[in-house]
Amino acid sequence: MRRLQAWWDGIALSSQYSPPQVVEVVMLLLAMLICLVWWIQQDWQYLALCLSYMVGAIASILARETVAPSTQAHTIRFTAVLSLVALLSMFGLYVAPLLS
Repeated sequence: MRRLQAWWDGIALSSQYSPPQVVEVVMLLLAMLICLVWWIQQDWQYLALCLSYMVGAIASILARETVAPSTQAHTIRFTAVLSLVALLSMFGLYVAPLLS
């Protein structure tokens, strides 16, 4: 029970310190969960929802780093843009055979 309380206290402290990061983490966790469901079901609706969560989280990260840059702003921006490019290119590889 103490571990659960310590875990919850950590989340509460993190949400007070940086609420946007907590929202980004929740969005990315939901995206991973929905991606797992998509992997099993293979319905395009799950893929679209997963992609929307991921793009939203990446946009939030880029906006947060633009407004209030952290000490590793360049690395975070590069990783976010690289993730967005990889995500959209993989989506294109998935959709291209379906359209032709």
